[in-house]
Amino acid sequence: MKQVRNIGSTDTKYPLGGWRSSVGKLFPRILNALLWLVFCAMAGTGLLLAFRLPPGSRGGQGLSAWGLSRHEWGDFHAWLSYAFLALILTHLALHWRWLWQVAARKKRWPLLLGFGAGLALLVVLALQPVGDSGKHQGKGLQHEKGKH
Repeated sequence: MKQVRNIGSTDTKYPLGGWRSSVGKLFPRILNALLWLVFCAMAGTGLLLAFRLPPGSRGGQGLSAWGLSRHEWGDFHAWLSYAFLALILTHLALHWRWLWQVAARKKRWPLLLGFGAGLALLVVLALQPVGDSGKHQGKGLQHEKGKH
């Protein structure tokens, strides 16, 4: 009797037999590892900005860490945040079926309400109008007038 090769099996007779299932298990592990590393880097740069390169005293001017100024660390922190957001969205998309089945087991409205509230918060903060607070109003012009 001829033996049929099962692509999805993890039989040791066929070392490449389980390649699809191993790739399917590897991606979430890599994703979770990246989430952890980006989260730690984001937390680390946030703490660096808050405590080691604080605003106010000298405004972070003249202070640097590993050759990067406070502003450059802030840019790096922002890019880490964007990467973290992309990884979180990928993670949620990957586990959407589980999330829907477990979190919305009996009632789906709490999950939809939480998702909607988070999305609304994101949109409100991202589209928040900005303007001059009035604290530094006119100082730039006086400084420029004094130069000439």
